[in-house]
Amino acid sequence: MSKALFINIAGQGHVNPTIGIIRELIDRGENVTYIAGEEFREKIEVTGAKFKSHKNFDMSNNVNKNLNLTNNKILLDAIRNLNLTNNKILLKVISTFKEIIEIVFNSNEKFDYVIYDSTFILGPEIGRVLKIPTISSTTTFGINEAILTNILASLQFDKFKEILKNSDYINFAKDLQEKYDIKFPGNPSEFTGKGIINIVYTSTYFQPHSETFDESYKFIGPSIIDRKESIDFNLENKENKKIIYISLGTIFNNSIEFYESCFKAFKDMDVEVIMSVGKKIDINIFKDIPSNFSVCNYVPQLEVLKYADVFITHGGMNSTNEGLYYDTPLILIPQFADQPLVANRVAQLGAGIVIEKNEATPEMLKECVGKIFSDNSFKINSGKIGKSLREAGGYKKGVDEILNLKNTIM
Repeated sequence: MSKALFINIAGQGHVNPTIGIIRELIDRGENVTYIAGEEFREKIEVTGAKFKSHKNFDMSNNVNKNLNLTNNKILLDAIRNLNLTNNKILLKVISTFKEIIEIVFNSNEKFDYVIYDSTFILGPEIGRVLKIPTISSTTTFGINEAILTNILASLQFDKFKEILKNSDYINFAKDLQEKYDIKFPGNPSEFTGKGIINIVYTSTYFQPHSETFDESYKFIGPSIIDRKESIDFNLENKENKKIIYISLGTIFNNSIEFYESCFKAFKDMDVEVIMSVGKKIDINIFKDIPSNFSVCNYVPQLEVLKYADVFITHGGMNSTNEGLYYDTPLILIPQFADQPLVANRVAQLGAGIVIEKNEATPEMLKECVGKIFSDNSFKINSGKIGKSLREAGGYKKGVDEILNLKNTIM
């Protein structure tokens, strides 16, 4: 039995894809210690892993809300909208990183390898200092040196130059060097967090510019596990009606205006609509829910997607992967971070339609659903991506790669 250290930061989208990996590692006899935000304690501990918590930070309130997807500058807009140079945000990130480092180096445990979220860019250094193999866990599209260099060149390095010159960053980097011999990245091209191997939860077909990635990148597809959830409504016999599933994920899901637009768009259509509004919204606030709508605070997404004919989503990588895994065409209304990039790739491959979030009117929503229902190419193309995701191997393939690395090096 070997001991694995798993380090994660940020939100659900970074943790959920790793659950299958953890379970499979433990099922194969590995011992796993998992560091993440306290809100994930129950989810992690139920797998059998040892849990250690840090204070998480929320980037969702620190982006430009007027996200512009025009001129195909999807990835650049996504990065520009991450206000990384905001000193308050930088301090939160530094605080989280510092807490994780102290947990790792003050632990009495000796680890055999470390797996870390790719956004935790100190993962490679932890592996170097502890003299253990490093595995990066990438929950969105892979970013390699070639792609990152191109992005930074387009941005003229200004964002990252500001970070590297920030006094809080400089003092933090100096402190890490003196206390733990950890060298914080001093060059923007080092911000990929690359490990000896890099687990990416998508397929080579869905990954943009997959031909530029070396063999250390393992495209395993989404980590789909049986969540053993049931649904409270029957979707199997709906008189052959089309089923629309609507969910904006777990962060940007409090838009009453958007949900009202959906009511107006689909109330007179001969369809069944399943809508998840998140746990923050009191459903009683909606006074006139159309009879063909089922509105819930939580929906067992994987179960619904087995029946859905179209999925209206924010374009988070997890939700997108899950929809496409079941060959479901998508209407994507990206909100934040990597979602514009994900949405653009879906549209590029002909599996869905992207709507600017400020253009998600009832008329536009109805028009886009009509296009998907009338044009079978969306279903065919989502099926191509879905097939590639299902054949990529999933969490079992991911664990095969991790253990192969461990057995080769140890």
